[in-house]
Amino acid sequence: MIDVLKKRIEEKIGRSVATRGDCELVSNAITETLDIDISYSTIRRLYGLAPYTKPNIKTTNTLAQFIGYKNYIHFTQTHLYKEKIDLSQITYKAVYDGDEAAIIALVKSTKKSLEDFTGFIVLLIRELLHVRSYRLIDELFKLKELAFENFSYSEVLYLGNSLGLLVRKQPELDTVLLKNTNFLQCVYLTFVDYSNLNGYYGSWTETIDRNPPTKEITVFTSAILEFKNFLNHKKVVDRHKDLIFSTDLNPILCSRLLALKLLVNEPKNTSEILNTYHKVHLKKSNKLDYYYELHTTAILTKNQQLMVFLIDKMAIDQKPDFYYQKNHLNFCYLMCAFYYKIQEDTLNEKKYIRLFSLDDCHYSYQEFITIIHQIYVFGTTKTTSKKKLIKKNYTDLSTQLNYPYFSEDFLMNYFN
Repeated sequence: MIDVLKKRIEEKIGRSVATRGDCELVSNAITETLDIDISYSTIRRLYGLAPYTKPNIKTTNTLAQFIGYKNYIHFTQTHLYKEKIDLSQITYKAVYDGDEAAIIALVKSTKKSLEDFTGFIVLLIRELLHVRSYRLIDELFKLKELAFENFSYSEVLYLGNSLGLLVRKQPELDTVLLKNTNFLQCVYLTFVDYSNLNGYYGSWTETIDRNPPTKEITVFTSAILEFKNFLNHKKVVDRHKDLIFSTDLNPILCSRLLALKLLVNEPKNTSEILNTYHKVHLKKSNKLDYYYELHTTAILTKNQQLMVFLIDKMAIDQKPDFYYQKNHLNFCYLMCAFYYKIQEDTLNEKKYIRLFSLDDCHYSYQEFITIIHQIYVFGTTKTTSKKKLIKKNYTDLSTQLNYPYFSEDFLMNYFN
């Protein structure tokens, strides 16, 4: 921002600052304009005409005032806001013109700039989805600038969840995007839409599963389709056997496979499977990730043995290592509330239900977790009129999700 400030000063005086005389001119102009003295030597150091030293806050405030701002912070905030507005307008114009070369060039130049690149990509893809430029979106996700490995995990979550919400509203994508590995990694694998396994997300998964581009995506799609079978009261198959013990597989994907294995195996085998899994992944720091999908299984199957295991192994009362794990821990709180209600441990039940919040759920899981939460609320409500309202909300959500597993009987008798 100092370089921008220097350029604005040159624009103000109408010439480049390249000599001692130019520095004296700036110094005198500041004195005449603001009645504040800044020596020409300070200006020389600022412009690299003398050994550079970083200007202090008093100097930067004065220079910002000279070009019309209240202080340096006002200058930086105004400049950044203006740049953001300019980039938005440039993006809209490029999409309006349909100039693919210009759009690709804009992506590359923005990546090299100080702009919020991830936010820019979300804005750009939103506009391209609006005009159904699926082929161009496909080309953009082939650029190295958008490569999955070039984003931080937090950036991938922001990108995937933002675009996931957009495509949920417009799910009839050109199948070319479902063959784009980078798009699948950034969006499909990130925004796991449990609300639409019988809708667009399930259809996408079936399409991708027929010709998956990577081993990880092969495993993921098969896990999603088996969980879909479970929700539709169809036979569940453990396709991957001992892959849950892999130390190379994504930890959340490991938890999906473990959840399926527990659905398929006899309850008598649960303890052995869980203990072996725990020993293999014991030294991993991200335990929340390795157990994430088990909360769903524990609640849906009322598996108290699994609930006890998770409560014992997960250090629930500790703060998560990463911000994104706040969502993981949140679902665990709900599972704890279910468990302690079953155990009639009112004190702990109240403790964990207070910690749980629907607002802290992943967007892609929100409706799914909401219907599970309705089961808990129904079981804790005594008033007939309130139970009637909760039952209606549950039934409406069940109809929307269209999963036979969430039957009226499941709601009415869960805690019986």
